[in-house]
Amino acid sequence: MNAQMKTTIRPVINLKNTAVIIRNLRREKGLTQNELAKKIGVSRTCVSNWESGARIPDCVAVIKIAAIFQVPVDYVYGMTDHRYNINIPEYFEIDFSKLNPEGMNMLYEYYKYLINNEKYRAN
Repeated sequence: MNAQMKTTIRPVINLKNTAVIIRNLRREKGLTQNELAKKIGVSRTCVSNWESGARIPDCVAVIKIAAIFQVPVDYVYGMTDHRYNINIPEYFEIDFSKLNPEGMNMLYEYYKYLINNEKYRAN
């Protein structure tokens, strides 16, 4: 990688933003660190480390966090300020952790297609 490329590539994920976002989402939902940890399948210490900025959650944990709080993965990583209001009926059992990154990308692209098509957009 040449010097010019190194100066133009910026980190995509902001660790401090991610920590604050996870903490705020958890508090908005009224969950303790322990309750969130159980929902994700990690220890309370993991959640504490994420919220303090000591560690960043792996992609599977971020997908679960996004599903729990109904926000996009990009929002959890602090890559966007836009929070979607996704209302997934409870009778739909959607386990995003079963999708690999390519599947998640396809799902996101299909979602963008639907919301940009007047035929499928909510009034």
